[in-house]
Amino acid sequence: MIFDIFNEDWAQTFATLEDIMWFLLLYLIFLIVMAIFLKIALSLFSSARHTEFGSVFLTSFVITVIYALTFLFLSGWVAWVIVLIVAWLLISARHNTGIFGAIAVTIVAFILYVIVAVLLGILLNVTLIVLPF
Repeated sequence: MIFDIFNEDWAQTFATLEDIMWFLLLYLIFLIVMAIFLKIALSLFSSARHTEFGSVFLTSFVITVIYALTFLFLSGWVAWVIVLIVAWLLISARHNTGIFGAIAVTIVAFILYVIVAVLLGILLNVTLIVLPF
């Protein structure tokens, strides 16, 4: 059976065509949001190159594909570590930031996302992010 290879929880979510379409819509929204925050974070580093939105969007696309493929086969901390290391290497190589610069870009992008999510949550009176503290 095909589900013996894949992570069962993840593979079972695509039962109908409607589920697949919702997934693709949410994926596109996630991709655009990720590209925007990555673009802002990269623009704060003077040594970064290829900071146009198209290049950053391509980087975000590749990262999300790697994320999806990794979590398709793995789950838990191992998958997160693999995705983070590959994302840092990809950002470092594509945008000439160095590995520590890529880590800093990722942290800045995440902090910007948290700030925007909290502010939008307060304005719209909804929970957009749940922080562990």
